Amino acid sequence: RLVGYSPGRDYDYVEINRLLRSMHTEVVGQTIAAIEQRGGTVRKDPTTDLLTVNDEFTASIVISRASQTLSGGLRWKIRLDTSLRPAITVVVRMDQANRQAYDYYLLPTIDISMPRLRLREENGFFLDAYRFDSLDSFFYLAARTQLRMAS
Repeated sequence: RLVGYSPGRDYDYVEINRLLRSMHTEVVGQTIAAIEQRGGTVRKDPTTDLLTVNDEFTASIVISRASQTLSGGLRWKIRLDTSLRPAITVVVRMDQANRQAYDYYLLPTIDISMPRLRLREENGFFLDAYRFDSLDSFFYLAARTQLRMAS
């Protein structure tokens, strides 16, 4: 574009993907901080970014870019890292502009074993049962509670 060349194809997705990669690092960091703030512990594998929460379960965070169909609907292609076998995959679906989170899916590997999902805005009970407007439910799973000692 800088030299006046206009390709026949829209390459905006390259810039969006670059933004989402940097956002992934930020989301992982914020997730770790939120769990620790609630008394939990997190170990992050530096190679895979797999999170081990409270030495009890593992979680993987996936950010999914939104794309718009010709009719105006939104679609998300989600590739789950089945080789890591996390107990829960946290899917962050991005909004239409791919600038902020649209919603979240907490997908347990025991129920969702497909390596790829293609989501619409509404996906039926089987998948939308795992849909949340925030990560509060995930943080609740990871929170620690002090128990009083019995006398």
